Amino acid sequence: MAASFLAFVVTMATIIIAPIAADINCQDLVPTLLPCLGYLTAVGPGTPSDGCCSATLSIANLAIQSQPNLQGVCVCLESVATSSTFQINMDNAKALSKLCKLPIDIPISTTIDCATLTLPKSPPSAIATSAPDQV
Repeated sequence: MAASFLAFVVTMATIIIAPIAADINCQDLVPTLLPCLGYLTAVGPGTPSDGCCSATLSIANLAIQSQPNLQGVCVCLESVATSSTFQINMDNAKALSKLCKLPIDIPISTTIDCATLTLPKSPPSAIATSAPDQV
């Protein structure tokens, strides 16, 4: 696990990301996902840990603050999805928002156009940590 952690940090530190118009720093945001690494790279379906849900909730709460934040978070997470260091299980990544009961869908995808994401007309407010749904 220590080697995976080190590889994750090194990979994320070397990702070159286009400037983001929000106060989102991918080098700070991406390591927040470390508790989700096992779930996101699992071979089959699974259940994210409480730590993973707590981490993604903090990311979701940042994303719902503004349109630029939502798009900035998307760009950062897209960089994780397209990283060649880890093989992200896209089915698990897609299920993460629902399983962790996030207030907004946080896409971790290789095919999303982050510029097209918009906040709901009545954005949800920040919510407290919730445990993952059981599958």
